[in-house]
Amino acid sequence: MATLYAWGKHLKEVLDFPFETEVFEYQEKGGPLKQGDRLNVKKIKMVDDLYGIIIEGREGREIYHFPLCNLEAIDKESSNYKYLDDYAVWFANR
Repeated sequence: MATLYAWGKHLKEVLDFPFETEVFEYQEKGGPLKQGDRLNVKKIKMVDDLYGIIIEGREGREIYHFPLCNLEAIDKESSNYKYLDDYAVWFANR
């Protein structure tokens, strides 16, 4: 759990907010977001034991709280892309 909180602290420091992301993980039917939806990530909202780092993002006028590990930065040349990818790999293998 301490490592998860360390990830949260690190990403708050290095990510360049706001930034555009896309949901790349399959989401259960009936959920508010689905694979391919885009979110403008505003900030890291919290760290959760089960879902990991939760972000606050917008899609249009709607505000969502969503697991960062299910998002991919749109700009593949940005440092945010690499940070999100590193976190997603770590989270999947923890």
